[in-house]
Amino acid sequence: MSETQVDIPALEAQIAAETAKFNELRLKGLPLDEAKKTLSELKKTLALAKNAGKVKEKKEKPKEISVADGEVKGESKEGKGEGKEEKKKERLLLKTAKGTRDYGPAEMYLRAHIETIIKDCFLLYGGACLDTPVFERKDVLTDKYGEDAKLIFDLMDQGGEQLALRYDHTVPLARYLAMLGGQAPQHKLWQVGKVYRRDNPVMSKGRMREFMQADFDITGVWDPMIPDAELLSLLCTILTKLDVGEFTIKLNHRKILDGIFEVCGVPADKIRSISSAVDKLDKMPWLEVKKEMTEEKGLDPAVADKIGEYVKLKGGPDLLAQLEADATLTANPSAKQGLSDMAILFRLLKAYKVIDK
Repeated sequence: MSETQVDIPALEAQIAAETAKFNELRLKGLPLDEAKKTLSELKKTLALAKNAGKVKEKKEKPKEISVADGEVKGESKEGKGEGKEEKKKERLLLKTAKGTRDYGPAEMYLRAHIETIIKDCFLLYGGACLDTPVFERKDVLTDKYGEDAKLIFDLMDQGGEQLALRYDHTVPLARYLAMLGGQAPQHKLWQVGKVYRRDNPVMSKGRMREFMQADFDITGVWDPMIPDAELLSLLCTILTKLDVGEFTIKLNHRKILDGIFEVCGVPADKIRSISSAVDKLDKMPWLEVKKEMTEEKGLDPAVADKIGEYVKLKGGPDLLAQLEADATLTANPSAKQGLSDMAILFRLLKAYKVIDK
């Protein structure tokens, strides 16, 4: 009885196409029974074909016995060893690099849907598309990211140039604008593409070494807080169109934070490092942040406690009013300027009708 030969690659491609079709029907709210049945049958056929292939591989090759020389012809121990070595090498080759992953047709369909919404919103807000190289001269990227500079992916010398993979879209944008020589003082530019971080990946939390990033940047001289308000309005529009559900956008102002540090007694040479620790409050509880500030960065525990009284505060316009009533804080020029900026921003956000976000 002859066996039916199954073209596994073709079958896998058919499954991918049917999966994409299934997801499209689901997004449109159309009936899924027929598509689900077809997909199930194809997957079952693929599983049977692969199992049949494994059974064939396990069958031993018949050994030939030569009466003349008494040798058994077949696989030698050395041959088996070489075969294992080749299989080992093959397994290593068939593996994505650390912190990266493949995205199949179904996932790419969803990504394309998300990107279309984001790009349409970028265009709606007057943005122009920009595309920069995925790698830059290393000297362009270095000294731009502070402590995170260690996460830049260096490349070997390429024809006399020291290169590195881009860490984000911001520095390449700055390089692009600098090369224009200030010909157009105001820009709204957006870019969507992959960026790279030499980080310790945690795939389950979405922390990757290669990932997509969407940037919308407003550059040049504008009236105070107008770009900030427009970007926040854009963000709210995107999240609403993506239908992510209820969301809250958290804001801070570097001048207010610097003013808080100065009022609390943080030495000037420690402000940036302490600021870096405070930025981790979204990921770590206050006690761990305080421990980092005091034990790792040498901050006086009493000063850390004063900082804690401020950074644990949360709120919107009501919190702004509370901080504006703090005579000690408003006596600091940096904090006073930051609070003034936030007051303008809240008025603009009210005009954009996103103040409740």
